[in-house]
Amino acid sequence: MREKIFIIIALLLIPACVFASDITGLEREANSLRVEYNRLGKDGDPSEREAILREIIDTCKGTEEGESAYWELADLYLNSFPEERRKEACEMLELCLKNYPDSNRAVLTKCRLIDLYDDKDPRRAELIKSLQDDNNLPNILRDSM
Repeated sequence: MREKIFIIIALLLIPACVFASDITGLEREANSLRVEYNRLGKDGDPSEREAILREIIDTCKGTEEGESAYWELADLYLNSFPEERRKEACEMLELCLKNYPDSNRAVLTKCRLIDLYDDKDPRRAELIKSLQDDNNLPNILRDSM
């Protein structure tokens, strides 16, 4: 009987160990990409910086580093290319919302999108409505929309 219990416990722990080691691998990969990104600096070629951020997004899904890369890529599109790439910035933030719906940054991401979208864009109205309906949002913020 003890042997069966031990086997069951061992089988239950294996996926947890594999997942934990995978997160460590993702963190390692994210750190190495981040070093490469930082090496380019703020004045580095925006296309090279874009490629690294996209690689972080692709390889580090489900991590805080992956989520941050969406935000940084949106900033890059808005501030680092010769012409602002607002559409791409909005796409990145929308993907961030889609891939990290329960993030602590979800409300902030929605607010940023509201600011970026044109007043007549229906998506802007949807985002405002979703924030107004959010019971977790303090009343003072909900009422100001």
